[in-house]
Amino acid sequence: MAEISIKRAHHGNLADARKMADKVAVKLEKDYQLKSTWAGDVMSFARSGVNGTLAITAKELQIDIKLGFLAGAFKSTIADAIEKNLESLIKPAAPQVAKEVAKPAVKKTPQK
Repeated sequence: MAEISIKRAHHGNLADARKMADKVAVKLEKDYQLKSTWAGDVMSFARSGVNGTLAITAKELQIDIKLGFLAGAFKSTIADAIEKNLESLIKPAAPQVAKEVAKPAVKKTPQK
């Protein structure tokens, strides 16, 4: 049995991670007929020859998949598709913009 395990950091909060996971679930069902269910912060998904979990925390997503004999032949293709999907869902952290500190205005006194 082939296995895939992928962990990715995300830059949102737990609610954002849940929304990302829900998007993954919709795509899995549409593309691969995988049915998913939630138990706490872990989504389980399955179909004949494939089962796995997607666990979310406030900082990362962890995907673990077990592929049956026939699906195992496509392990690298499936892993690549998951990686690509995650890349499109997880947006990079917004760059920190340095705030310019306002300097106090200097009053010029007229020279005599």
